[in-house]
Amino acid sequence: MDKAKIMIVEDEGLVGLDIQNSLQDLGYSTTSVFSRAGDALECLENESVDLVLMDIHLMGDMDGIDAAKEINERFSIPVIFLTAFANSEVIQRARSVGASGYLLKPFKTKELEAMVEVALYKHRADLDRGILEKRLQRAQKYESLRVMAGGVAHQFNNSLHAVLGNISFALEDIPRESPSRHSLMEAEKSAWKAAELSKQMLAFSGHGFVKTTELDITAFIGQLKHLLKAMLPPHVVLEFDLTHMLPLIKADPGQLKQIVIALILNAMEAIDGKSGIITVRTSYMECDTDYLVPLRLGEFLEEGTYVTLEIADTGVGMDSDTIQKVFDPFFSTKFAGRGLGLPASLGLVQAHHGTISISSKPGQGSTVKVLFPACQGEHHEDNILRAGGSPAWQGSGTILLVDDEEAVRTISKTMLERFGFKVLTAENGTEAVKILNRNSEEIVCILLDHTMPGMSGEQVFQEIRRILPDVKVVLCSGYSEEEATLNFQKGDLAGFLQKPYGFANMANKIRKVLES
Repeated sequence: MDKAKIMIVEDEGLVGLDIQNSLQDLGYSTTSVFSRAGDALECLENESVDLVLMDIHLMGDMDGIDAAKEINERFSIPVIFLTAFANSEVIQRARSVGASGYLLKPFKTKELEAMVEVALYKHRADLDRGILEKRLQRAQKYESLRVMAGGVAHQFNNSLHAVLGNISFALEDIPRESPSRHSLMEAEKSAWKAAELSKQMLAFSGHGFVKTTELDITAFIGQLKHLLKAMLPPHVVLEFDLTHMLPLIKADPGQLKQIVIALILNAMEAIDGKSGIITVRTSYMECDTDYLVPLRLGEFLEEGTYVTLEIADTGVGMDSDTIQKVFDPFFSTKFAGRGLGLPASLGLVQAHHGTISISSKPGQGSTVKVLFPACQGEHHEDNILRAGGSPAWQGSGTILLVDDEEAVRTISKTMLERFGFKVLTAENGTEAVKILNRNSEEIVCILLDHTMPGMSGEQVFQEIRRILPDVKVVLCSGYSEEEATLNFQKGDLAGFLQKPYGFANMANKIRKVLES
């Protein structure tokens, strides 16, 4: 941090010059030395100063204490008093104006430096505290505004419904040649404009109407690639891991674009000026109540298929306390935020009947996952099947499926067999190692559960590498990828599937792994 600029107000010229030289030797910049309070105040009108050293007894009509009071009220600059003598009355007056320090002449250079640094530190702390208090007040006002906007818009829509209905009735009843018809039509236009404004208020509150259309989120992200790359500085690399053949979602394209841009900008800020990577992923998953309850954030979410958009960064990460606060309005780990931010993005996502989850650890980056409900009956996974139900893509070879949950083994085995694979199953690590030893020549890929009784996923992986060093292993877990892969080295795994995963999601992952 640059050294502060200090003003000296001292009526004894030699003393003032000596103080000025001492400050400059310590690396501070200084103004001219002033002997009168009036001249010092005039200088402060045009010059920025961080601290004032003020002699109490000065030439002219205003002494140092009165000058300090005016400086505090007009400029909010800390003042340290200098004097060779003072009685109790003077000291009491000095305290009453909020002095930041008091130096008795003569003083040593070290005493001067210590007093200056303490005064500057306290002043900066007070400024920071004031900023935080203002941010808290803004957050509280923002949340109140969101609640009020939702309530007002709701009531406003009820009134507009009556207005528009009555205008429609009047237009039907009134003769076409009536001079009032034009006035009614203009009133109807204005009412529809008001309805659009009301919809925007509801969207802002997180409970609004959005002009949705069915869209493929992977294709949508593909159209934004050039824009997103252009937003980022050269030291930030943008990567894409997009799953095709996803279910469609109902979304407002304009608001979806705002959400994506906001999350990309948040990820860029988390990288904090260093070199880093932002990864955009699309996928989908089957979500049950147990998975959705922690993600509701005050909203009801139905079980079913959700299309996911993930923005992962290699930035500074967050601890659990920070994660709990990120959806608070105006909360930020920095003083200046950009884009919509997570609170406003959450409002838009909730207007689409979705939600947002965050996984992060300090020093390990963050992943923001947005979940959108899939359109009923519009699963693109159906498009990968030919007429008659046979898969358009066929794999070959044997896959070893290792999972301690029988239901997971059964459904995953069926999925894989539909794509032409022979499937061997194991319910624990010990059984998996035995099967692997007997069938090592035919196994082309292994789906490995992360958490199992007995041998853990990491221990089974070490045995796999001992027996088949080059076989491709896809880790499966109900935990986030960041948490599940914490004990694996980069390059160990060929892929990751987060439970619950769907048919097309598994097929795309296996196909990508085997064809890479």
